[in-house]
Amino acid sequence: MFSLLKKNTAFFIPYFLCLLAGGVILCLWSKTDIHLYINSYHSPIADLFFSNWTTLGLGILIIPVAFVLAFIRLRYMIISILGFALSGGLNDILKAVFRADRPAKVFEQLHQSLYFAPNVQIYSDNSFPSGHTATGFCMFCLLALYTKNNSIKFLYFLIALLIGYSRMYLSEHFLRDVYAGSIVGVGSALFIYIWVSNSPMFNKFAERLDKPLINLNLK
Repeated sequence: MFSLLKKNTAFFIPYFLCLLAGGVILCLWSKTDIHLYINSYHSPIADLFFSNWTTLGLGILIIPVAFVLAFIRLRYMIISILGFALSGGLNDILKAVFRADRPAKVFEQLHQSLYFAPNVQIYSDNSFPSGHTATGFCMFCLLALYTKNNSIKFLYFLIALLIGYSRMYLSEHFLRDVYAGSIVGVGSALFIYIWVSNSPMFNKFAERLDKPLINLNLK
């Protein structure tokens, strides 16, 4: 585990720093105060950007991602599918257990108004944790583990971070939902990556799994 984190510090150092900062914020302020502060900053450009960017956290993206990865390494495809499955499963279980209300419903009960970006469907239930954030962090954490370029690893972190922020900007989730969702996503990605990499069941077919689905020899 430590060696894996060390090889991917470009992703994990900023991620752990964000976890630390987010943890401090969650301890010092209430979820409603934090959300009101975030909600006070908006613009038409940000509305357009985040309403589109948030779609990168949709679970359906596993299909094109897995398809592309299959032509790089079969192992990557398998890890990604299992990682998405674990992340989604854990997320659904936590939602069912906590049954938390989303910002729109909470602030309606408090008789306080929020700003909502236009043309965005606003939900009221199953707030904790954020599924889009879990999916985004799982997917881009795995992509960071697959690449050797540190700049790209950091870029993947930024993409995932903005997915999480988009859920708060659009008032779909509170900070605590996004915070927990990121942990579910990253934790699922690391667990599956390490398990598949060290599993005798998968290593038995290592030679085949470390090849693409179709070997396109263009030489």
